[in-house]
Amino acid sequence: MQGCRDSDEPGCESPRCDPSPRAQPSSSSTLFTCSCGTDFCNANYSRLPPLGSPGTPGFQGPQAISGESIWMVLVLLGLFLLLLLLGNIILALLQGKAYRVRGGLEPEPEPDSGRDWSAELPELPELCFSQVIREGGHAVVWAGQLQGELVAIKAFPLRAVAQFRAERALYELPGLRHDHIVRFITASKGGPGPLHCGPLLVLELHPKGSLCHYLTQNTSDWGSSLRMALSLAQGLAFLHEERWQDGQYKPGIAHRDLSSQNVLIREDGSCAIGDLGLALVLPGLTQPSTWAPAQPQGPAAIMEAGTQRYMAPELLDKTLDLQDWGTALRRADIYSLALLLWEILSRCPDVWPDSRPPPFQLAYEAELGSTPTTCELWTLAVEERRRPYIPPTWCCFATDPGGLRELLEDCWDADPEARLTAECVLQRLTALAPPQEARTFPEGCSHSCPLLCPEDCLSTPPHCHSPL
Repeated sequence: MQGCRDSDEPGCESPRCDPSPRAQPSSSSTLFTCSCGTDFCNANYSRLPPLGSPGTPGFQGPQAISGESIWMVLVLLGLFLLLLLLGNIILALLQGKAYRVRGGLEPEPEPDSGRDWSAELPELPELCFSQVIREGGHAVVWAGQLQGELVAIKAFPLRAVAQFRAERALYELPGLRHDHIVRFITASKGGPGPLHCGPLLVLELHPKGSLCHYLTQNTSDWGSSLRMALSLAQGLAFLHEERWQDGQYKPGIAHRDLSSQNVLIREDGSCAIGDLGLALVLPGLTQPSTWAPAQPQGPAAIMEAGTQRYMAPELLDKTLDLQDWGTALRRADIYSLALLLWEILSRCPDVWPDSRPPPFQLAYEAELGSTPTTCELWTLAVEERRRPYIPPTWCCFATDPGGLRELLEDCWDADPEARLTAECVLQRLTALAPPQEARTFPEGCSHSCPLLCPEDCLSTPPHCHSPL
């Protein structure tokens, strides 16, 4: 800063020292000077303006953004979002493929929706419909006749063609013939009334009805009860088994809907397992290279099950082992089998000292009534780990103390891995006391064994019409 040396210099008349920039020809820096014309005026100077502020050299005000720049930003942003979306899609596809490899699943082939299903089926004008014997969610079962033979006719509405095809495919599997599996006769089309356009399954008829109906109307001595239990276990063991016979391959099958409504009583008093509507072909170890059955797609399809009352705890709480789902579904069937064995034994007079079994009740009916909710079943079977009551008299066989209790507990164990296989259930049942020894009770047993359930539970509701 300096004073005025020349009175003609701009600013010399000013009483204040106001700095102003002065460009330097040989330097990129800016020199600020002030001029004033009074004594000691340069002692009272104003502060220098900050660099880059208006009025300083090199200052440029706000620049307008060109349209070209805006379009460039938008294009780059769009490319970034597109790459992000493609990356997420690729990641999802890789995860899905990894899940199928871990779970042993293969993609289910697309159904041939264009194929005319009715062209596959013969017409059976000699098929006669008599009366409805059962109505279900996907079909109505009729009693009828075919060429003089009594048959059961499962009639599907048009909306359930997929269910018809799935069940028919199971019944037509090579080697699926067994005394304790309901026999498949043929498939057809047409029916009475509103079912005249739908597909039909023609099956063997068992006039004694379902296990539920039979136990409601009858009691069975130890020999008859053991026959029912053994035949039921034999049928399930056959379904579960993967086998080759006479050059034909039969895959393992999980039933997934074992209940006393889906088990029928044959003329000889043995059982036959029916209703394969939810049955599922299981992964095999010895299947031929040409074998390619449709497999379920995703956890929901694997864990689909039928009658809630008989569902295993791991199905109720959705903890089924999906890594080895074939074995897991077999174990879930064993849990259902245990409940059916309990129902059979509950109507056997020989396991009661006074030979007076209480009226028939479904599994868990004493605890939850005839129409339990899913939440009630979950609380009882999963959270509280309770099972149907086993009276002490069932453990009073002199030849095998505790044999029945151990059998049931080993079949309905809360840990699926601890449950027996169907083949092992057969061995246990065979080892139980023969009929002539079944009524040998230790002294005093008749005075210490309570009823199946409290007296207020002994009413007989319409068990077999329960929706569960």
